[in-house]
Amino acid sequence: MQFSIKAIAAIMAVISNITSINAEEAIAPEDSAVVKLTEATFNDFINNNPYVLAEFFAPWCGHCKRLGPEFASAADTLNESDPNIKLAQIDCTEERDLCSSFEIRGYPTMKVFKGDASAISDYPGQRDSNAIINYMRKLTLPAVQVFETAKELDEKLEKLAESFILQILPEGTESQASNETFYQIANKYSEAFTFASTSDKKFVDQYAKSSKTPAYVIFRKGEELSDASVYKGKSIDSDFELLVDFIDVESKPLFGEINGQTYQAYTSSNLPLAYYFYSTEEERSDVEPIIKKLAKKYRGEVNFVGLDAVQFGMHAQNLNMEEKFPLFVIHDLESNKKYGIDQSNDLDNNDITQFVQKFKAGKLEPIVKSEPVPESQDSSVFHLVGTEHDAIVKSGKDVFVKYYAPWCGHCKKLAPIFEELSELYTGKDVIVAEIDHTLNDVEGVTIEGYPTLVLFPADGSEPIYYDDARSLEAMADFIKEKGSLKIDAFADEEDAVVESETAVESSTVEKVEQTEEAEAHDEL
Repeated sequence: MQFSIKAIAAIMAVISNITSINAEEAIAPEDSAVVKLTEATFNDFINNNPYVLAEFFAPWCGHCKRLGPEFASAADTLNESDPNIKLAQIDCTEERDLCSSFEIRGYPTMKVFKGDASAISDYPGQRDSNAIINYMRKLTLPAVQVFETAKELDEKLEKLAESFILQILPEGTESQASNETFYQIANKYSEAFTFASTSDKKFVDQYAKSSKTPAYVIFRKGEELSDASVYKGKSIDSDFELLVDFIDVESKPLFGEINGQTYQAYTSSNLPLAYYFYSTEEERSDVEPIIKKLAKKYRGEVNFVGLDAVQFGMHAQNLNMEEKFPLFVIHDLESNKKYGIDQSNDLDNNDITQFVQKFKAGKLEPIVKSEPVPESQDSSVFHLVGTEHDAIVKSGKDVFVKYYAPWCGHCKKLAPIFEELSELYTGKDVIVAEIDHTLNDVEGVTIEGYPTLVLFPADGSEPIYYDDARSLEAMADFIKEKGSLKIDAFADEEDAVVESETAVESSTVEKVEQTEEAEAHDEL
């Protein structure tokens, strides 16, 4: 995926530096249900409890302080409702050896144990009380929950904590291969979703009355039951992925919320991501009917999300928009292009529908972030900017580009060597260029770290990424070997040496000849 790491890094930085949080204690209160474990008590406790969520933490850790109250609240709730589920803390500043044995490299680290210190897995959920409670409760349930009556199923659907995938079995379908496939999928993805099955007549009549095969329905948290998605594809008997793909698309809310916990799920889908930045819940509520209507129409083609501008407003800059809210912008993750509604006037929600239609029809121009084109080039290293990036790298010369960030230490270290490299190609058909990737958008280049060095051959063939030593000689050899023009940066120096050696040799021969002639003449 071509999604830019600067966008990911930036939003995650914003998320981790949200408005100041009161310094809550990372250590759970003494009267909470959280159990404090040490190296001496750890193994016995784990082996004697079937479900334990252990938090490895440090008291000074800011993230641990934010988690602390949520962790304690979850422990207290579970202690009342599910006493076989325990939450425990290990202070890594005191239990260094214990934490080291589990290779704890950051705080907080949360791990799940199932009655055995060797039966361990990472906790993948969000760090709030409700998410912790829901995740740990699910561990005690079968992968597929079977509901015998409509009443108990209705009660479950009224208070969903996450997407709920329901298999509906008409009479006589219980033993079909598709039922076995459904259980395989549930076993694999039960940590992410809730899976259930029913043969109740009410649900059969509503979703599978005329069918002789199972029906599959996805209900989503916070949405009307009438908004549920019904699978209408081919039989899943022989193709496991048919239902998996359906779940991947349809399990996301019509108008979801994007934050630190959901960001990866949305970006990994690689579908265009349509953001609505809002400053108040009222703004979000006002636009919701418009967004949901669009989300239904473009299901599986565009994901629509809300983003709290109070907490994450700085992310607008990564999408080439101003921090003026509310705003609407679409990020095409595959091409890394951004399309936003003009911010010269206040956003009119009624413009969103036509804007999305134009985006789908390919009638919008992307917003390209770029520095101004320099009036002059004051360095031997060509200062490249976003608006002329493609023209320069396709100029018919071998072009070697450094993509950098101003704060990058490795980039600063490379700078003098890169300048020396550029000077070697003065008057030659090689351009040595650099571009500040934090200020300029580029296409067709995958940036996974800074600096990223890429050679664009003069013949227009695919760019070649450089990953060898960052020395003058190594980079020059790379340009000579991989560039289509095969230009040798040191050719002039070698010619100069050869000319010098030849001149010395000629002078020596001439002197010898003159000496020999003189000696011969003397003899005469």
